[in-house]
Amino acid sequence: MRTAKKIMAFIVFLIVGVLLFCFIQALFVEKSSYPRYRAWKAGKDIDVLVLGNSHADNGIRAESLSLALSESEGRDVRVFNYAVYGMRMEQMYYFVKEILKSHVPELIILETFAFCPLEDGDRDILARRAFDVLPLNRNKVEGVNYCVLEARESFYLPFLLYHSRWESLSPYDFMVLYDDTLWPAYGGNGIYTAEAMEDPDDGWFQQAVPGPDELREITPTEKECLEKLLLLLEEKQVRLLFASVPFKSQMAQSSIEQIKINNYLREIYVNGSTVQMLDMNCLWDELDFDYNDLYNAGHVNSSGADKVTECLLEYLRGSGLQK
Repeated sequence: MRTAKKIMAFIVFLIVGVLLFCFIQALFVEKSSYPRYRAWKAGKDIDVLVLGNSHADNGIRAESLSLALSESEGRDVRVFNYAVYGMRMEQMYYFVKEILKSHVPELIILETFAFCPLEDGDRDILARRAFDVLPLNRNKVEGVNYCVLEARESFYLPFLLYHSRWESLSPYDFMVLYDDTLWPAYGGNGIYTAEAMEDPDDGWFQQAVPGPDELREITPTEKECLEKLLLLLEEKQVRLLFASVPFKSQMAQSSIEQIKINNYLREIYVNGSTVQMLDMNCLWDELDFDYNDLYNAGHVNSSGADKVTECLLEYLRGSGLQK
């Protein structure tokens, strides 16, 4: 009997210790994407999930889409923007595999700048943005092992990196753990500014775009992770829409090269039903898109986001969410 009590006391101590460690780790972890993680976990059914990086975060207004689609569909349609700054296709599969444990949407919109090649020097910071808020489990370990080349311990347990933040902790670090008013109902924390970049008068958005037969193949690791993602979505019966938000250039990748990547995705993976493509970088004329719609060469401003969101809305209305 005494041995059984000792075992029970040890188990209780272990459980309390694990819960306390989880709380402390959540408290200390950097909070840029934490509110969206809590909003996603706590939210009700999600119909449309937006994924990608800053192009999607700045360019796709989830709340506007939710309201407009609810009206046109005659039912409550919830769109959630869970784009994470800098995320690449290499992190995307493991990230999606984890968050689909909470909700399975009808449709995922994947912004295709996620196929900008991943440089080794960016691996650590981008893996942190993708994985820090996720719970420690087999999927997270596999994702870290795939995306991080060395010194992985602090990626498994972010507290090993963030424990020194105790001096800079603020009331927000505590409040965001439980105050659901701080969790964005539609996700996203994009930059919506009316400011436009200076027009270099180079005629970029007046040039002819590459034809559909001009292809740029994605990298082997992008291909591997995309194909695993497509199998996951097929298993979950989730449709996928590749979408490309207009831009000029970022990280040595121009919108012209992005169009060629999109052409490759269309040629190899789009089937017209469960996998579709909306390349808005091919629609500069139709969108009346120019430098007035960018706040820098890589990202739309509020005017550009309005045009992108309206174009996406019309596409979704035409294709139907329950096709």
